[in-house]
Amino acid sequence: MTIDLAELRKLATEPCPHGSATITCSACAADAKAGGGDDARRWRAIRATADCDRRFPRRYVNAVADNLEVAAWVGQYIADPDNAPSLLIVGPTGVGKTWQAYGALRAAVVGAGTTWQATTFADFTAALRPSAKDPEGALHAYRTADLLLVDDLGAAKTSEWVEETTYRLINGRYEDMRPTIFTTNLPLAELRDGLGDRIASRLVETCTRVVLTGGDRRRQRKEAA
Repeated sequence: MTIDLAELRKLATEPCPHGSATITCSACAADAKAGGGDDARRWRAIRATADCDRRFPRRYVNAVADNLEVAAWVGQYIADPDNAPSLLIVGPTGVGKTWQAYGALRAAVVGAGTTWQATTFADFTAALRPSAKDPEGALHAYRTADLLLVDDLGAAKTSEWVEETTYRLINGRYEDMRPTIFTTNLPLAELRDGLGDRIASRLVETCTRVVLTGGDRRRQRKEAA
């Protein structure tokens, strides 16, 4: 079953035959479940598309994973979400790492119908500080999502607390074999220095590594304007 994003968005917003919003109609959900196969996958894809449109940062709501290596990882995830590797997208500032990551996240969850969370590394550490509203609840949500995106891994100021908190996240997902999409500006040696050998070792073992190169696209767009 292949439905493009525009078609999925159309199906998510149009009224269904029962007179309700398609994505909230219990009768449509029951029909899809009863039909199985492509009907069920189509229903999950519509729901996932609407969920991504609602929760993605506005700048990345139309992101597409058009890098061949990233797209290949998406195919692996959709084929076998339970055993897919994690994805580590590496490169300097402005080469499109976050765009590729959100494109991969959307394609993966739409194709596989899995649950997801997304955060920046700085927001992750902020959410887990003792002064935050529910740090253990936040950690649980990030650890147990079927697929997690962590943007700018290693960007927060290094400390023993940051290292230990990050280890709890990555090791928990490592033990449960839950794939994660990471982006980072840092080479592995600097990640190891900042986050510790335990984390670096798990990244090396579990991640498909994609290196993006080129100039700063944000600066190029500004200069061209």
